[in-house]
Amino acid sequence: MSDKEHIKALAREAEIYRNQGLLSGAKQKYQEILQFVQDHDHYSKDNKLIEAVNKKIRAIEENLSEVLEAPETPEVSEDVQNLIQKLFTFSKDQQTSEMEGAVALAKFGQYEKALNEFKRLLQEGILPLDAAKNILRCHLTLSSPDVAIYQFKRWVSRGDFPPGDLKYLRGFLQKYLEKRGIEGSLPEVVEAPKEKAERKKKKKKKGKEEEVLDISSVGVQFQNGPLKGQMEEFEVTFQTGNTISVIIPSDRKDLLGTLEPGLRLKDMQCYSLIAVFNGSGVVSNKSVISSGPKRGHFTLDITIDGG
Repeated sequence: MSDKEHIKALAREAEIYRNQGLLSGAKQKYQEILQFVQDHDHYSKDNKLIEAVNKKIRAIEENLSEVLEAPETPEVSEDVQNLIQKLFTFSKDQQTSEMEGAVALAKFGQYEKALNEFKRLLQEGILPLDAAKNILRCHLTLSSPDVAIYQFKRWVSRGDFPPGDLKYLRGFLQKYLEKRGIEGSLPEVVEAPKEKAERKKKKKKKGKEEEVLDISSVGVQFQNGPLKGQMEEFEVTFQTGNTISVIIPSDRKDLLGTLEPGLRLKDMQCYSLIAVFNGSGVVSNKSVISSGPKRGHFTLDITIDGG
């Protein structure tokens, strides 16, 4: 393959990525072209070609930024959204209750409104790490990993979080991408030894009783019914304390008929960033998603009460 054909092949790959909405992948391919051209004896003098490639990269970056900053349009009335927030807010603590309300919106398919709420909480410094995780979760649930990656890179470049928090968010996002075979270049986060020691000291001071592991997925071994003896794995979409939420597709009638509120799940495998552990829990709620891309599917809440 000639050098010219190599450039064309990379450009075709980039456009395939772009047409599929994989903007980070497209950007990476154009950056490969740019690097190849700049290192080439002949093409490095072709300023028109270099500018054309740079223009493509800038356009993709603008698209990513537009997706991230786009004004969201509510899919149901404001009154209904406010009602959802109020009905599914249980904590007496003001900050926690605001987070619960935003998570409730997301669980009912109101991802745009939920994203606005999480961004507001982040800007106001209300449970910022939880707000950031839920922003990433919204993008990932909407099958927009590129936007989640771009958001994380922005947080890193602007220094919006302490290095320890950025390192945690990186691990959270990296685990999701690896599990699904998605390639994504995440910037490394370096935490100074002094900062690391201080973070561990604060964590120890809080006490183990306040520590809640973030669960990325759960495996459920069914004890009875048509699914007896089978293991099903569910991706966790959101988590509030020890209550996790998963999505059940509307065509999984076998699961929907079995997983009713009150059902005790005695044999669960819980996967977190740092460990896999056995647990038990109870189905605490099941609701149909009324709008958005997951409309018609069901959101299932499982409260984990044993390990």
